[in-house]
Amino acid sequence: MLSIASVKSASGAAQYFAKDDYYTAEHSSEATAWGGVGAADLGLKGEVTKEDFEKILNGEMPDGEKVGQVEGRRLGVDLTFSMPKSASVMAYVAGDTRVLTAHMNAVKATMGWVEKTFAEGRTYDQSRSGDAVRTGNLVYALFQHDTSRALDPQGHIHVLIANMTKMANGAWQALHNQQLWKNNTTIGAAYHAQFRAELAKIGYETSVTGKHGQFEIAGVPKQVIDTFSQRRADILAKAGELGVTSAEALRKVTNNTRDAKLNVEDRDALRQEWRDRAAALGFDGKALVDAARERAGASGLDAQPRPMERLGDVLANLRESLGELFRPADPLVASGLDRLRIAPVDLRAQHAVASAIRIHAQREAAFAVPDITRTALDLGLKGVTAAHVDARVSELIRNEKLIPGKDDRIDSVVTHVTTPEALATERGILAEIERGKGEGRVIVSADTVIERINAASGDKELNAGQMAAATMALTSADRIVAVQGVSGAGKSTMLASVARNVEQEGGKVVGLALMKATADRLGAEAGIESRTVSSFVHSYARHALAGKGAGYDGARDALAGTTLILDEASMVGSEQMKHLVGIANALGVDRFLMIGDRQQITAVDAGKAFALAQAGGITLARMDENLRQRTEQLRTVAALTNRGEVREAMAMLGDKVTANPEHVKAAAEHWLGLTPEQRETTAMFSSGRVARAELNVRIQDGLAAEGTLKGDGVVTPVLDKVNVTREELRYAHTYKPGQVIDLRHAMRELGLSPGTYDVLGVDAKGRVQVQIGNRVRTFDPQKISPVDKTDAMQLAQREQIKLHEGDKIRWTQNDKDRGLNNNDIARVVSADPSGIKVEASDGTLHELKAGDPMMERISLAYALNMHAAQGITTDTAIAVMSHRESNLSNQRLFNVTVTRVRDDIQLFTDDREKLTAAIERNEGNKTSALETTGALSIDPDRGAAGAATKAGAGETFNPSLPPDLDRGPEKVGGEPSADTARPSTGGKIDIRTDPSLDLSRFSVPVEPKGPELPYPEKDIGLEL
Repeated sequence: MLSIASVKSASGAAQYFAKDDYYTAEHSSEATAWGGVGAADLGLKGEVTKEDFEKILNGEMPDGEKVGQVEGRRLGVDLTFSMPKSASVMAYVAGDTRVLTAHMNAVKATMGWVEKTFAEGRTYDQSRSGDAVRTGNLVYALFQHDTSRALDPQGHIHVLIANMTKMANGAWQALHNQQLWKNNTTIGAAYHAQFRAELAKIGYETSVTGKHGQFEIAGVPKQVIDTFSQRRADILAKAGELGVTSAEALRKVTNNTRDAKLNVEDRDALRQEWRDRAAALGFDGKALVDAARERAGASGLDAQPRPMERLGDVLANLRESLGELFRPADPLVASGLDRLRIAPVDLRAQHAVASAIRIHAQREAAFAVPDITRTALDLGLKGVTAAHVDARVSELIRNEKLIPGKDDRIDSVVTHVTTPEALATERGILAEIERGKGEGRVIVSADTVIERINAASGDKELNAGQMAAATMALTSADRIVAVQGVSGAGKSTMLASVARNVEQEGGKVVGLALMKATADRLGAEAGIESRTVSSFVHSYARHALAGKGAGYDGARDALAGTTLILDEASMVGSEQMKHLVGIANALGVDRFLMIGDRQQITAVDAGKAFALAQAGGITLARMDENLRQRTEQLRTVAALTNRGEVREAMAMLGDKVTANPEHVKAAAEHWLGLTPEQRETTAMFSSGRVARAELNVRIQDGLAAEGTLKGDGVVTPVLDKVNVTREELRYAHTYKPGQVIDLRHAMRELGLSPGTYDVLGVDAKGRVQVQIGNRVRTFDPQKISPVDKTDAMQLAQREQIKLHEGDKIRWTQNDKDRGLNNNDIARVVSADPSGIKVEASDGTLHELKAGDPMMERISLAYALNMHAAQGITTDTAIAVMSHRESNLSNQRLFNVTVTRVRDDIQLFTDDREKLTAAIERNEGNKTSALETTGALSIDPDRGAAGAATKAGAGETFNPSLPPDLDRGPEKVGGEPSADTARPSTGGKIDIRTDPSLDLSRFSVPVEPKGPELPYPEKDIGLEL
């Protein structure tokens, strides 16, 4: 395990880490050493003395020169590398000192990689200031200790990194340590991988047991590990006493219960006491040591393999390489006979990197290089270290299978990469939008459109933004257009007017949305047919791709005269958008209108297609007037969040923000304190799943206690979706006992039919064991194709909820035949062991007997996920956010939260200032391949300039001009910068001529091949 902390006191650190008595003969286990290229440059080597160490921490070098002597100077960083408990047991109880050598080698190798990868300083000159540059050198001291604070065996090495580094010009200055903190989990993964590799060299087998490659040595009994984990047991006991479970709370308990480290006067006696405790459990470790030595060779680390051993290694490597030939084809891994020319560990590194890329690529169009490293190492493939991963990433970049991001660092370090597929997808979206220019039908003539819109809207008068959007939708000659509308801009009124006019002209309107509940709401509000994006793509994509034939002709006929309206377009990923714009053009719809707010929640999957379309030049209308909020305070808050002015918005909320260490409990009690009438108009939103689950249980308990819910309640087993990517399902360690595999389609490669399967565990060969009736069936998840995107398999965890008469629930999956839709709300009318009766949101009653599959697809619905809240309007709301949920405390979720309400909102958080700072730091933006490579500017940093400056470079429709004259882009926010200006007219990208977007050299097929659908029919469950 790796932990990171700041060094608070130079003298205190020197006193603690460099105790004189650590270096006496009997205390030789407490070894010290200087390390780092920077230390060698300063002549620091060998044992670390207290005097030298204190001077270095204070910024004083051996020649007396001082570095960074400013007020409040930071002293350094403490990286603590702690061996797994089983390794400590083998080193100190079983007496295998080779483990200590392996551990020191692992830490030194990891620190060499850290120094090369994350050591940075800041450079200052006349043209640039404060730019981070990689220096490649650190000054640090290593201190090897052998006990925990509870005096259990706990081998760990402190690496104290001084706040200094040598710049390219030879000057010493303060270390820029941001990358050390930011990538501490990546460093931990690198350390675990390296230590596993070092232990393998001395014959030990290991198994990954936790996050970021945490592991234990195989063969050390769990009872022994637990016995020598007193400190951990004490922390968990104290946490249980306090009733806390979060990682942050456990860290606080750890710090608050930390006693000063005890001096050990008789280390020999202590180690004998350890051996006695182990012997009482029947363990001495000798057999494990002997077996490890046998595997490594009788002479240990320095043994040279005998001829027969070398032959055995060759044959083992050959078997492993030949086995790779039977894996599904992987475009990111060497194929065919080429695999036989690659060392097995290098081939495993190829697989690890390929998997890491796919894991990230499902969610993001571009990603940081250290994230690839961490994810690849987290897979725990034998022998794969950070050095292997770096070498493979560099090779993929050279072979143009990874595309480096724009070089905007002065040291030319590549920090982010994207894939040719992501670039091709985004290029394809922009190309289809351009292809639709001038190909749409003018539905209503320009000279009558205003009158027609007013007539269709009846007594609802449209404002300027609504009128502009409706006019564009009806009169534009472009097939694919967009409306950028802030939350509460009155889209339903505008869309209803558009729909009535389309229908009057003999056309039809079909609404599309990511989730079924959103699609139904759109259909009801605008009075149109509606369906999910996935079902629409499922119906038409194959025919659009065919381009001819009976199916193609039938699809064109079915969509003839159709206007498509895509609601909440910001939530649609690039892959889905690529299919939608392709279908619109290939099947000749009259209009494809996408509407949404690019500043709100983005897609779960990769890309930010709606923002991309705006930046790329789509014909655009704007609806910037907020019609939802009915108080001046909330209107101001909404406007501030639209501009990214988080601190100002929080200040404007004033006492509507409540900070409480038990903020979830406080929020639930606040809701329970409302009258029944107030509860009906008050929504509860939570940014995180854990908080939402707690809110639901607390509110249910409160309602039961007050008698609002009837009966004792019926315990009901339910399935809670586990959020993993397609690629993670290819690894056995993803599957845990008690989970459920949900197969929507047959997977012939696994020999499994549609249905649900209980996971029993993973066998010694890495095969997943599932229960089928009274039989146990195994399958190799590596047989799942790495390029399969059908999402046939989902993973869920069995949970239990209690249902009473009167409970509010929501469905977590669709049942089309009965009209039960994912995220729809229902009310329990009755509940007993035989089943439940529920009233759906449309008033229909449904009876579900015990054993009904939909009985498992239920969740309590007193609190909703903020992702599901987008598109909802409520009079009042209670929101719960925590600064500890760093990924979910972002500006987009905050914007959605505060713009849902008409009249009032109460925000509960654990720490107001920390939450404000967390939201300010995280805009919540998705990445774009074109933006990463510098071809397009989509989401520049938001600031006080206002939301209008962030509208992108698209065409803005002006209803005061005839549509055919309004073809030049109206620049928003001034002239484009040198970084974003394109060679085509008006700063607008011309996808056909801009050389920066020529990706043909990557030879990437935009459309998938084979008989499978390009995008499967499914309903997206947003469970974050």
